[in-house]
Amino acid sequence: MMIGLIAAGVLTLSGCSMGASIEKQLSDTLIKMNDSEAEYEKNQTTLSDLEKTEQKLFGETMELTKEDVDELSKNVQELTTSTQDRLKHLESEEASMDEAKKYINQLNKTADDAGEEIKEKILELSTAATERYDLHASFTEQYRKLTSIQQEFYELLEKKDVELATLQSKADEINEQNTVVQSTIEQFNAKTKEVNNLKDALFSSLEADE
Repeated sequence: MMIGLIAAGVLTLSGCSMGASIEKQLSDTLIKMNDSEAEYEKNQTTLSDLEKTEQKLFGETMELTKEDVDELSKNVQELTTSTQDRLKHLESEEASMDEAKKYINQLNKTADDAGEEIKEKILELSTAATERYDLHASFTEQYRKLTSIQQEFYELLEKKDVELATLQSKADEINEQNTVVQSTIEQFNAKTKEVNNLKDALFSSLEADE
């Protein structure tokens, strides 16, 4: 039920010449975007670790019997705390990506100073980068929804007379929402590859013009 975020490469600039003014502007902007995403990368790793630990605890909890009341209550509390911790890291990741997105405006300003061919490539990169950040925003929305359903499931585990059908229904909701989250992650990673390919092609064009 838990998801593991696929680590997506962020914008890098190794091997780029810094000679031309346009190239320097682009390099500076992309470096700032990359730096802004540092917290996003850090929180991805932490989220993945929390998810693995929570999944292990969840498996242990599901093996308890009705007689293990104290242990069940303790585990449910730990599971709930874990979901809250994940949301805190998600908020930090979201803030990091929002900060990075602000540099899209600088890309567009650089495009205004470039020749038509390079301008077109910069704007194409800008559009793809914007779509990437929008996909991350969609991911955070869907992830929050997933976490909320998981919390509801954990709360049901402590109810004395909860029916198996009720638990199964909630588990189905989790699986359905997890599918949505995974789909968004796949789209985000595909868009990240597209952004990096466009960035590489742009700098290759700038180097060829020197």
